[in-house]
Amino acid sequence: MASLKCVVVLCLLHLCVQSIQGDVNPAVLAKMIQYFDDNVQPKTKPDDQYAIAISVPQSQCTQEGSDIQTVFSKEDAENVRNILISGEKCVLCTPSQNVIAAPTPKSPMDKLLAKTDQNSCIVFYSYNSPCVTRCIQRDDNILPGLSNWKNIRKEAMNVFVFEKIWQKDTWRKDMEKDLLKIHAEVPLYRCNINDNVMQCQNCVEKNTGKVIPFCLPEKKSLLFYFRKMFLSMMKRAWRVNE
Repeated sequence: MASLKCVVVLCLLHLCVQSIQGDVNPAVLAKMIQYFDDNVQPKTKPDDQYAIAISVPQSQCTQEGSDIQTVFSKEDAENVRNILISGEKCVLCTPSQNVIAAPTPKSPMDKLLAKTDQNSCIVFYSYNSPCVTRCIQRDDNILPGLSNWKNIRKEAMNVFVFEKIWQKDTWRKDMEKDLLKIHAEVPLYRCNINDNVMQCQNCVEKNTGKVIPFCLPEKKSLLFYFRKMFLSMMKRAWRVNE
C-alpha cells in the first residue's frame, strides 16, 4: 500500500491525469468529498471557494471500507482549514508534509508531483466548477497544466472533482464543450448533495461521450435570465444612489 503523498488546490490546476488503472468508486469518492466539506471547507462565508488535491493509496479510491482519516486526519484537515481561512496557502504544511492547498485558483504543484508514484490515486477537488469562463478561456488556462500532469503520471489513477457550479458558469451555453476538454486530460466527476446524501457521478457518459445533465447547469427559461439581469441592474442602481 502506497503512503499518502499529497493534497493540493484548484484552478491553478497544474494537476490531474487520465486514469489508466481503472475507475474510482463513486460511493467511496462521495465519502471523501463529504469529509472535505465537513472538515476542510472554510466557513467564514457561504460557499467559500477552495481546492485541494490528495494523493492516497488506490484502495482509498476504490474500496468501500476505506477511511480517509487514516491518511488525512481531522487534526491535519483542521490545520489546513485554518490556513485557508487566513487567506494563506498551505504548502506541505502538515507533519507528514503531504498537503498543498489554497483559497485561490493558483498554487505550486511541482513539489507534490515530485512526491507521487504510479501506484497512488490522486483526487483533485475544487468546491466550485472548474471555472470554464476564466480557467479555460484565458491565455493562462489550465489545460496545459493538466496535460503536463497526465504525461508525468501516465499509469496512475486520477480524478478531477467539483461540487457546485460556479455562478458565472451557469450562464455558459457551451460549458459542455469545455468540460469535455478537461475530461480528455483527466476523468471528470461531480459530487453534490442529493436528498441529503453526497452523490458522485462521472460527468461523461461512456457510451455517448456526452456530458450528463448532473454536471451541467439547470436549464432556465428566457424569463429567468431577463429577471436575473433586471435585478442585477437594479442592485447597481441602488449602490450608485446610496
